[in-house]
Amino acid sequence: MKFGIGLFSLQTHPENPVSYPELYRNTLEQVKLAEEINFDSAWISEHHFLDDGYCPSPAVIASAMAAVTSRIKIGSAGIILPLHNPIRVAEDTALVDNISNGRFNLGVVLGYRKDEFDGFGLPMKQRPSRMEEGIEVIVKSWTEEKFSYEGKRFKLSNINVTPKPVQKPHPPIYIGAFEEPAIRRAGRLGYPLLIGPGRTMQMVRDTLGFYNDAAQKAGKNPNNVEHILLREAYIAENRKNAKEEADKYIISMYKYYFGLGVKMFVRGKQLTGLDDPMFDYLPEDRFIIGDPEDCIREIKRYKDELGINYITCRMVFPQATHETISRCIELFGKEVIPRFS
Repeated sequence: MKFGIGLFSLQTHPENPVSYPELYRNTLEQVKLAEEINFDSAWISEHHFLDDGYCPSPAVIASAMAAVTSRIKIGSAGIILPLHNPIRVAEDTALVDNISNGRFNLGVVLGYRKDEFDGFGLPMKQRPSRMEEGIEVIVKSWTEEKFSYEGKRFKLSNINVTPKPVQKPHPPIYIGAFEEPAIRRAGRLGYPLLIGPGRTMQMVRDTLGFYNDAAQKAGKNPNNVEHILLREAYIAENRKNAKEEADKYIISMYKYYFGLGVKMFVRGKQLTGLDDPMFDYLPEDRFIIGDPEDCIREIKRYKDELGINYITCRMVFPQATHETISRCIELFGKEVIPRFS
Protein backbone atom coordinates (compact mmCIF):
# COMPACT_ATOMS: atom_id res chain seq x y z
CA MET A 1 0.00 0.00 0.00
CA LYS A 2 0.94 3.65 -0.43
CA PHE A 3 0.43 6.37 2.15
CA GLY A 4 0.19 10.13 1.76
CA ILE A 5 0.31 12.89 4.38
CA GLY A 6 -1.75 16.07 4.43
CA LEU A 7 -3.76 17.97 3.82
CA PHE A 8 -1.41 20.90 4.21
CA SER A 9 -3.72 23.93 4.34
CA LEU A 10 -1.36 26.39 6.11
CA GLN A 11 -4.09 27.72 8.39
CA THR A 12 -3.55 29.64 11.57
CA HIS A 13 -5.77 29.06 14.62
CA PRO A 14 -6.43 31.05 17.83
CA GLU A 15 -5.51 27.98 19.91
CA ASN A 16 -2.15 27.68 18.16
CA PRO A 17 -0.87 31.25 17.75
CA VAL A 18 2.08 31.05 15.35
CA SER A 19 3.13 33.54 12.71
CA TYR A 20 2.79 32.65 9.04
CA PRO A 21 6.58 32.43 8.53
CA GLU A 22 6.81 30.00 11.46
CA LEU A 23 3.84 28.00 10.16
CA TYR A 24 5.47 27.66 6.74
CA ARG A 25 8.80 26.61 8.27
CA ASN A 26 6.98 24.00 10.38
CA THR A 27 5.19 22.71 7.27
CA LEU A 28 8.48 22.11 5.48
CA GLU A 29 9.89 20.33 8.52
CA GLN A 30 6.82 18.09 8.63
CA VAL A 31 7.19 17.15 4.97
CA LYS A 32 10.88 16.38 5.46
CA LEU A 33 9.96 14.15 8.42
CA ALA A 34 7.24 12.40 6.38
CA GLU A 35 9.77 11.62 3.66
CA GLU A 36 12.21 10.19 6.21
CA ILE A 37 9.53 8.08 7.88
CA ASN A 38 8.14 6.14 4.88
CA PHE A 39 5.28 8.31 3.51
CA ASP A 40 4.93 8.22 -0.29
CA SER A 41 3.35 11.64 -0.88
CA ALA A 42 2.38 15.00 0.61
CA TRP A 43 -0.78 16.87 -0.43
CA ILE A 44 -1.74 20.56 -0.36
CA SER A 45 -5.23 22.07 -0.49
CA GLU A 46 -6.46 25.49 -1.66
CA HIS A 47 -8.99 28.10 -0.56
CA HIS A 48 -9.25 31.88 -0.83
CA PHE A 49 -10.31 34.91 1.22
CA LEU A 50 -10.42 33.13 4.59
CA ASP A 51 -9.36 34.91 7.78
CA ASP A 52 -7.03 32.08 8.83
CA GLY A 53 -4.81 32.44 5.74
CA TYR A 54 -5.84 29.12 4.18
CA CYS A 55 -3.32 28.33 1.44
CA PRO A 56 -4.28 30.26 -1.72
CA SER A 57 -1.46 28.90 -3.90
CA PRO A 58 -0.61 25.18 -3.73
CA ALA A 59 2.03 25.48 -6.47
CA VAL A 60 4.08 27.93 -4.41
CA ILE A 61 4.27 25.74 -1.30
CA ALA A 62 4.73 22.66 -3.51
CA SER A 63 7.86 24.21 -5.00
CA ALA A 64 9.20 24.90 -1.51
CA MET A 65 8.47 21.29 -0.49
CA ALA A 66 10.22 20.04 -3.62
CA ALA A 67 13.33 22.06 -2.79
CA VAL A 68 13.77 20.47 0.66
CA THR A 69 12.96 16.84 -0.27
CA SER A 70 14.31 14.29 -2.72
CA ARG A 71 11.92 11.32 -2.86
CA ILE A 72 8.40 12.07 -1.65
CA LYS A 73 5.72 12.89 -4.25
CA ILE A 74 4.06 16.30 -3.87
CA GLY A 75 0.45 16.84 -4.88
CA SER A 76 -2.38 19.34 -4.91
CA ALA A 77 -5.63 18.14 -3.36
CA GLY A 78 -6.67 20.14 -4.98
CA ILE A 79 -6.30 23.22 -7.09
CA ILE A 80 -9.74 24.80 -7.62
CA LEU A 81 -9.35 24.65 -11.37
CA PRO A 82 -12.46 26.66 -12.45
CA LEU A 83 -11.00 29.70 -10.66
CA HIS A 84 -7.81 29.71 -12.72
CA ASN A 85 -6.50 30.18 -16.21
CA PRO A 86 -5.42 26.65 -17.17
CA ILE A 87 -2.37 27.91 -19.05
CA ARG A 88 -1.09 29.45 -15.83
CA VAL A 89 -1.80 26.24 -13.92
CA ALA A 90 0.08 24.26 -16.58
CA GLU A 91 3.07 26.59 -16.38
CA ASP A 92 3.24 26.66 -12.58
CA THR A 93 2.87 22.91 -12.17
CA ALA A 94 5.37 22.14 -14.93
CA LEU A 95 7.88 24.26 -13.01
CA VAL A 96 7.18 22.32 -9.82
CA ASP A 97 7.62 19.05 -11.71
CA ASN A 98 11.02 20.27 -12.90
CA ILE A 99 12.10 21.57 -9.49
CA SER A 100 11.15 18.20 -7.97
CA ASN A 101 12.64 16.21 -10.87
CA GLY A 102 9.32 14.57 -11.72
CA ARG A 103 7.57 14.28 -8.35
CA PHE A 104 4.44 16.41 -8.82
CA ASN A 105 0.83 15.13 -8.90
CA LEU A 106 -1.93 17.50 -10.02
CA GLY A 107 -5.21 17.14 -8.15
CA VAL A 108 -8.05 19.43 -9.23
CA VAL A 109 -11.48 20.16 -7.75
CA LEU A 110 -14.58 22.10 -8.79
CA GLY A 111 -14.83 24.31 -5.71
CA TYR A 112 -17.99 24.98 -3.74
CA ARG A 113 -17.66 28.41 -2.06
CA LYS A 114 -19.59 31.20 -3.77
CA ASP A 115 -17.38 33.80 -2.06
CA GLU A 116 -14.38 32.47 -3.94
CA PHE A 117 -16.06 32.63 -7.34
CA ASP A 118 -17.42 36.10 -6.59
CA GLY A 119 -13.94 37.20 -5.57
CA PHE A 120 -12.51 36.04 -8.89
CA GLY A 121 -15.46 37.48 -10.83
CA LEU A 122 -16.62 34.10 -12.12
CA PRO A 123 -20.11 32.55 -12.09
CA MET A 124 -20.37 29.21 -10.31
CA LYS A 125 -22.56 27.82 -13.08
CA GLN A 126 -19.47 27.71 -15.31
CA ARG A 127 -17.66 25.28 -13.02
CA PRO A 128 -18.24 22.06 -15.01
CA SER A 129 -17.23 23.50 -18.38
CA ARG A 130 -14.23 25.37 -16.97
CA MET A 131 -13.15 22.16 -15.23
CA GLU A 132 -13.33 19.93 -18.30
CA GLU A 133 -11.83 22.45 -20.70
CA GLY A 134 -9.19 23.37 -18.13
CA ILE A 135 -7.96 19.78 -17.83
CA GLU A 136 -7.86 19.44 -21.62
CA VAL A 137 -5.86 22.66 -22.00
CA ILE A 138 -3.41 21.64 -19.27
CA VAL A 139 -2.72 18.27 -20.89
CA LYS A 140 -2.18 19.89 -24.28
CA SER A 141 0.10 22.49 -22.68
CA TRP A 142 2.21 19.75 -21.13
CA THR A 143 2.38 17.40 -24.11
CA GLU A 144 2.22 19.45 -27.35
CA GLU A 145 4.85 21.79 -28.74
CA LYS A 146 2.31 24.15 -30.30
CA PHE A 147 -1.43 23.92 -30.16
CA SER A 148 -4.64 25.85 -30.66
CA TYR A 149 -7.83 25.32 -28.73
CA GLU A 150 -11.39 26.55 -29.08
CA GLY A 151 -13.93 25.71 -26.43
CA LYS A 152 -16.84 27.31 -24.65
CA ARG A 153 -14.62 29.05 -22.08
CA PHE A 154 -11.12 29.16 -23.57
CA LYS A 155 -9.85 30.12 -27.02
CA LEU A 156 -6.11 29.77 -27.69
CA SER A 157 -4.10 30.11 -30.87
CA ASN A 158 -0.73 28.58 -31.68
CA ILE A 159 0.84 28.62 -28.21
CA ASN A 160 3.73 26.62 -26.80
CA VAL A 161 3.96 26.31 -23.02
CA THR A 162 7.49 25.89 -21.68
CA PRO A 163 9.11 24.25 -19.87
CA LYS A 164 7.45 20.89 -20.29
CA PRO A 165 7.14 18.63 -17.25
CA VAL A 166 9.77 15.99 -16.48
CA GLN A 167 7.16 13.20 -16.21
CA LYS A 168 6.04 11.65 -19.49
CA PRO A 169 3.57 11.80 -21.00
CA HIS A 170 2.64 14.19 -18.17
CA PRO A 171 2.27 14.36 -14.37
CA PRO A 172 -0.57 12.25 -12.92
CA ILE A 173 -3.94 14.02 -12.73
CA TYR A 174 -6.49 13.33 -9.99
CA ILE A 175 -10.01 14.70 -9.64
CA GLY A 176 -11.57 15.45 -6.29
CA ALA A 177 -15.34 14.91 -6.51
CA PHE A 178 -18.11 14.65 -3.93
CA GLU A 179 -21.48 14.82 -5.70
CA GLU A 180 -22.57 12.08 -8.11
CA PRO A 181 -22.38 14.22 -11.31
CA ALA A 182 -18.78 15.22 -10.51
CA ILE A 183 -17.85 11.60 -9.73
CA ARG A 184 -19.33 10.42 -13.01
CA ARG A 185 -17.51 13.18 -14.86
CA ALA A 186 -14.20 11.92 -13.46
CA GLY A 187 -15.09 8.40 -14.57
CA ARG A 188 -15.99 9.57 -18.06
CA LEU A 189 -12.70 11.47 -18.33
CA GLY A 190 -10.78 8.49 -16.97
CA TYR A 191 -8.77 10.22 -14.27
CA PRO A 192 -8.49 8.69 -10.78
CA LEU A 193 -10.38 10.14 -7.84
CA LEU A 194 -9.28 11.87 -4.71
CA ILE A 195 -12.02 10.42 -2.50
CA GLY A 196 -12.92 12.88 0.25
CA PRO A 197 -12.14 12.04 3.89
CA GLY A 198 -15.60 12.45 5.38
CA ARG A 199 -17.26 9.44 3.76
CA THR A 200 -18.40 6.21 5.34
CA MET A 201 -17.48 2.86 3.85
CA GLN A 202 -20.84 2.68 2.08
CA MET A 203 -20.41 6.18 0.66
CA VAL A 204 -17.01 5.16 -0.70
CA ARG A 205 -18.59 2.05 -2.27
CA ASP A 206 -21.24 4.23 -3.89
CA THR A 207 -18.57 6.61 -5.15
CA LEU A 208 -16.61 3.78 -6.75
CA GLY A 209 -19.82 2.41 -8.26
CA PHE A 210 -20.73 5.74 -9.89
CA TYR A 211 -17.18 6.11 -11.19
CA ASN A 212 -16.92 2.59 -12.59
CA ASP A 213 -20.29 2.83 -14.33
CA ALA A 214 -19.39 6.12 -16.02
CA ALA A 215 -15.91 4.90 -17.00
CA GLN A 216 -17.26 1.72 -18.59
CA LYS A 217 -19.91 3.65 -20.51
CA ALA A 218 -17.13 5.89 -21.85
CA GLY A 219 -15.15 2.86 -23.00
CA LYS A 220 -12.52 3.09 -20.25
CA ASN A 221 -11.29 0.34 -17.94
CA PRO A 222 -11.77 1.45 -14.32
CA ASN A 223 -9.63 -1.45 -13.10
CA ASN A 224 -6.54 0.33 -14.44
CA VAL A 225 -7.12 3.36 -12.16
CA GLU A 226 -5.56 3.83 -8.71
CA HIS A 227 -7.78 6.08 -6.61
CA ILE A 228 -6.56 7.82 -3.47
CA LEU A 229 -8.73 7.70 -0.34
CA LEU A 230 -8.31 10.69 1.95
CA ARG A 231 -8.91 9.88 5.61
CA GLU A 232 -8.83 11.88 8.81
CA ALA A 233 -6.24 10.21 11.02
CA TYR A 234 -5.03 10.62 14.56
CA ILE A 235 -2.67 8.19 16.23
CA ALA A 236 -1.35 8.05 19.78
CA GLU A 237 0.37 5.48 21.97
CA ASN A 238 -2.94 4.56 23.59
CA ARG A 239 -6.54 4.58 22.40
CA LYS A 240 -7.88 6.91 25.11
CA ASN A 241 -5.46 9.73 24.31
CA ALA A 242 -6.05 9.29 20.59
CA LYS A 243 -9.82 9.65 20.95
CA GLU A 244 -9.64 12.68 23.25
CA GLU A 245 -7.22 14.54 21.03
CA ALA A 246 -9.03 13.56 17.83
CA ASP A 247 -12.26 15.00 19.23
CA LYS A 248 -10.42 18.25 19.86
CA TYR A 249 -8.79 18.49 16.46
CA ILE A 250 -11.01 16.67 13.95
CA ILE A 251 -14.57 17.41 15.11
CA SER A 252 -13.86 21.11 15.53
CA MET A 253 -12.37 21.16 12.02
CA TYR A 254 -15.52 19.57 10.58
CA LYS A 255 -17.66 22.16 12.32
CA TYR A 256 -15.47 24.79 10.65
CA TYR A 257 -16.07 23.23 7.22
CA PHE A 258 -19.77 22.90 7.97
CA GLY A 259 -19.78 26.66 8.56
CA LEU A 260 -18.27 27.14 5.09
CA GLY A 261 -21.21 25.33 3.51
CA VAL A 262 -20.03 21.72 3.24
CA LYS A 263 -22.93 19.25 3.41
CA MET A 264 -22.48 16.51 6.01
CA PHE A 265 -24.43 13.33 6.64
CA VAL A 266 -24.31 11.15 9.76
CA ARG A 267 -26.23 7.88 10.03
CA GLY A 268 -28.07 8.79 6.85
CA LYS A 269 -29.24 12.20 8.06
CA GLN A 270 -27.94 15.58 6.93
CA LEU A 271 -26.53 17.69 9.76
CA THR A 272 -28.64 20.80 10.32
CA GLY A 273 -26.47 23.07 12.48
CA LEU A 274 -23.36 23.35 14.60
CA ASP A 275 -25.32 22.25 17.67
CA ASP A 276 -26.69 19.12 15.94
CA PRO A 277 -26.14 16.24 18.43
CA MET A 278 -25.34 13.91 15.51
CA PHE A 279 -21.88 15.51 15.35
CA ASP A 280 -21.01 13.14 18.21
CA TYR A 281 -21.35 10.19 15.82
CA LEU A 282 -19.36 11.73 12.97
CA PRO A 283 -16.24 9.56 13.47
CA GLU A 284 -18.17 6.32 13.00
CA ASP A 285 -16.96 4.29 10.03
CA ARG A 286 -15.02 7.15 8.46
CA PHE A 287 -11.89 8.15 10.45
CA ILE A 288 -8.64 6.40 11.41
CA ILE A 289 -8.28 7.04 15.14
CA GLY A 290 -6.55 5.07 17.85
CA ASP A 291 -3.33 3.35 18.80
CA PRO A 292 -1.17 1.73 16.09
CA GLU A 293 -3.10 -1.56 16.15
CA ASP A 294 -6.44 0.28 15.81
CA CYS A 295 -5.11 2.14 12.78
CA ILE A 296 -3.78 -1.03 11.20
CA ARG A 297 -7.14 -2.79 11.58
CA GLU A 298 -9.02 0.12 10.04
CA ILE A 299 -6.66 0.36 7.07
CA LYS A 300 -6.99 -3.36 6.42
CA ARG A 301 -10.75 -2.84 6.09
CA TYR A 302 -10.24 -0.33 3.25
CA LYS A 303 -7.86 -2.70 1.49
CA ASP A 304 -9.94 -5.85 1.95
CA GLU A 305 -13.48 -4.47 1.56
CA LEU A 306 -12.94 -1.63 -0.92
CA GLY A 307 -9.78 -2.60 -2.77
CA ILE A 308 -8.14 0.68 -1.78
CA ASN A 309 -4.35 0.59 -1.96
CA TYR A 310 -3.53 4.30 -1.52
CA ILE A 311 -4.56 6.30 1.54
CA THR A 312 -3.66 9.89 2.33
CA CYS A 313 -3.90 10.56 6.05
CA ARG A 314 -4.94 14.05 7.10
CA MET A 315 -3.17 14.57 10.40
CA VAL A 316 -2.19 18.23 9.93
CA PHE A 317 -4.76 20.17 11.95
CA PRO A 318 -4.66 23.99 12.34
CA GLN A 319 -5.02 24.02 16.13
CA ALA A 320 -2.43 21.25 16.68
CA THR A 321 1.11 22.29 17.49
CA HIS A 322 4.06 21.44 15.30
CA GLU A 323 5.22 18.98 17.97
CA THR A 324 1.84 17.22 18.06
CA ILE A 325 1.67 16.87 14.27
CA SER A 326 5.26 15.65 14.08
CA ARG A 327 4.61 13.07 16.79
CA CYS A 328 1.63 11.68 14.80
CA ILE A 329 3.64 11.54 11.58
CA GLU A 330 6.52 9.73 13.27
CA LEU A 331 4.39 7.19 15.13
CA PHE A 332 2.32 6.37 12.03
CA GLY A 333 5.42 6.10 9.87
CA LYS A 334 7.25 3.82 12.29
CA GLU A 335 4.43 1.62 13.60
CA VAL A 336 1.76 1.48 10.85
CA ILE A 337 3.25 1.92 7.38
CA PRO A 338 5.84 -0.91 7.73
CA ARG A 339 3.00 -3.36 8.39
CA PHE A 340 1.78 -2.78 4.81
CA SER A 341 5.11 -2.79 3.00
